[in-house]
Amino acid sequence: MATPPTLVLDGEVLELDASVGWSRRRFDLSDRAETLLRDLGYGNADLVPWVTAKTLVLAGGATLPEGNDARDTGWSIGGADGGREAGEAELRAVADYLRGVAVEDRALETLREHVRKTDLAEYVDPEELRGRAGRVGELNDIARGLDR
Repeated sequence: MATPPTLVLDGEVLELDASVGWSRRRFDLSDRAETLLRDLGYGNADLVPWVTAKTLVLAGGATLPEGNDARDTGWSIGGADGGREAGEAELRAVADYLRGVAVEDRALETLREHVRKTDLAEYVDPEELRGRAGRVGELNDIARGLDR
């Protein structure tokens, strides 16, 4: 059985240790993802709810050191019964995090499906989530509006 995702302190850097397929892997966290976890009170050796860990992987906030496809890796993240559950405050914070990131276009639909199937759907509409191409389009629209 998979063990729950856990945070590991490597020097001063927080990493996410999670089951991927049949092995444990350490994920590098983006500054934004690390800030989210620290703001939620997480630190070294803390269990991270599966919903949060998988969200970070799908949104590109947790990546393998050698690089990875967020969608394929997200499908391989193992959950564990008896792990930590995300409470309302955490789900709200993760939803806010998702509103502020541009997700790999290839992973966008998988992330939306993940949101729909979890309690995150109570805090963020999956259709609000944007891929990188959508964010670039929005920025271009803003720039065009400034030129007028």
